[in-house]
Amino acid sequence: MSTQELPSAVPLMALSTGFWTFKTLAAADELDLFSRLAGGAGITVAGLAEAIGLHPRPAEMLLTGCAALGLLEKTDGRYRNTPLSEPISCAGNRITSGASCRWPTSGSTRAGESLRRRCARTVPTTWDPAVQSSIFDGEDPTMLALFWEAMHSLSTMTARKLGEAVDFEHSRRLLDIGGGSGAYDIELCKQYGALRATVFDLPHVATIAAGKIAEAGMTDRIEAAGGSFFEQLPGDHDVHLLSMILHDWDEAKNRALLRRSFAALPSGGAVVISELLVNDEKTGPAPAALMSLNMLIETEGRNYTPAEYSAWLEEAGFRHIETVWFDAPAANGAVIGRKP
Repeated sequence: MSTQELPSAVPLMALSTGFWTFKTLAAADELDLFSRLAGGAGITVAGLAEAIGLHPRPAEMLLTGCAALGLLEKTDGRYRNTPLSEPISCAGNRITSGASCRWPTSGSTRAGESLRRRCARTVPTTWDPAVQSSIFDGEDPTMLALFWEAMHSLSTMTARKLGEAVDFEHSRRLLDIGGGSGAYDIELCKQYGALRATVFDLPHVATIAAGKIAEAGMTDRIEAAGGSFFEQLPGDHDVHLLSMILHDWDEAKNRALLRRSFAALPSGGAVVISELLVNDEKTGPAPAALMSLNMLIETEGRNYTPAEYSAWLEEAGFRHIETVWFDAPAANGAVIGRKP
């Protein structure tokens, strides 16, 4: 098992993504969300979408983010102001006002307008679907290198916690679907001496993984394979890992990928979905809810709930589905399904 216990990186991750908190508050105020809910009025996701002309996806993500920050509370499917946000709804309030929520971004793109611009499309605005299949294609090489180094560091710390929370002792071969730089495979193979792994990602990413695997001196136990998980999955693996992958894609693509995983696994095999999970009530926790709003900019997906993942797993044929929680910088839990 793991040797040296490192300090938690969760507080540092919260600091580095702190701007998500402010942008959520600014977007809500710019869209007059708190004024609409003044005096105890409540609103549903569908009601907000209709009232301000948002697509249901960003409407739900905004309400979830505000609830996660303690700005809204949810009862019987309706979101309402809390004592923290109610003063914002009062014009001329001496404590706070909408202006104080918005002025720091007055010189930049307005958060509310960003939500509205994206309401009619499911793809994000940071990449062009005419020339790219995802944000990971065609990006500036320097930025991509920075991205992969950041993801490797976060994944290394998160993989250690995943390996402590989920038992891979009886697993023989792990397929890391969309495994990036191979950080999960390196750490899990360090923790579990009999485990072998394959990092499966796009060919240029598999090259990055091969380099990291060689640096770790684990080429005898971990291999990197190039391909698209939307087209096929390699066979001869008894556990599939989907770590920080499914939040990038919409529900239809995720369901299809889980069906593909089920077909490729042997009887008794398992799939492990490791993510920053939004709770089933869609009121938090804050890191997952705010990351979900960021997905509105970066991807076509969002951060999903254990109930949503469980339903998709069951639909694909998996059984004995469970959710395991843990504390890590890039994930807070794993949803596990087993093939009969």
